[in-house]
Amino acid sequence: MGNDVSGENERQDAPADPSLRRLELLMQVADFDSFSKAATVLGIAQPALGRQIQKLEEECGVRLFYRHGRGVSLTPEGEALLERARPLMRQLASIPADLQSERDSPRGLVTVGLTPTVCNLFGLKLVKATRERYPQLRVNVVSGYSGYVHEWLVDGRLDMAILHDARRSSTVAVDPLAAAELFFIMPSVDPAFDLPSEPALAAISNVPLVLPTRNHGLRRTLEYAASDAGVSLNVAYEVDTLELLKQIVVSGLACTVLAKPAVLDELAAGTLVALPVAAPRLQTKLMLATAVRRPITRGIRLVEQEIKTLVAELVAEKPNRFGLLPIPA
Repeated sequence: MGNDVSGENERQDAPADPSLRRLELLMQVADFDSFSKAATVLGIAQPALGRQIQKLEEECGVRLFYRHGRGVSLTPEGEALLERARPLMRQLASIPADLQSERDSPRGLVTVGLTPTVCNLFGLKLVKATRERYPQLRVNVVSGYSGYVHEWLVDGRLDMAILHDARRSSTVAVDPLAAAELFFIMPSVDPAFDLPSEPALAAISNVPLVLPTRNHGLRRTLEYAASDAGVSLNVAYEVDTLELLKQIVVSGLACTVLAKPAVLDELAAGTLVALPVAAPRLQTKLMLATAVRRPITRGIRLVEQEIKTLVAELVAEKPNRFGLLPIPA
């Protein structure tokens, strides 16, 4: 009967892999230099403990203990096995605590791709908010026009990105955040060309424009709108650098169309003027994008939530200084 009970104890205590359980038993016997003492501490019968160590010796193909009158001692092979097993067993034992620690204080690096407009709008707020809430979690912000950011996301260089008018595909999943109204941006100084009396799309088409290349979401949005209106845009300059694009407008060489957050500093300084595009009103959608095949960690989920919270706060501001609107359900 004693053997039956001890066998039941073995089955209840054993983990999914019996080899791991036998390594635990090996460590206990080695620590006490005695099968009887180890069996008492473990709460199992000594014969059952002996059988488990014997099975481990059979698996390894070597003797692990010398038996003598004072108890047992490890053979050289047993010492070698124990030296390799201890760190592994400590790591396994620490997994639950590590997971709890990760839940309470997530850590790691999350790389976020932002367009220059979005980076100007809340890049600093995102970094600060994440650091305050999750001190162990680092956010790396990478900025570029949406075409480049999309490529980086698909290539696996980013964990997530905010893109303009991105669409769901086999490689990218998207979640709408907000709509950004587009503004006709013109210099405050008199340019060498005539400015339209009102910023309707048909009138804007007669003005020399500086725009990003066709790889980027904003340019595609404007091209589609112009095609629907039956007009052609007068693109005098193609520039994929926001700062240079704005400098060209400030100098009076051309005008452009941008979301207001891209020119907040220049509007405050009085070097640029922004008027909402009319007939039709133009918008670009801000989309939170993630790579379909990239694993989603808890850190990534938390940063996603921070982004959604920041955008919701900006949309709700009264008056809305940024031209951000909720996307209709």
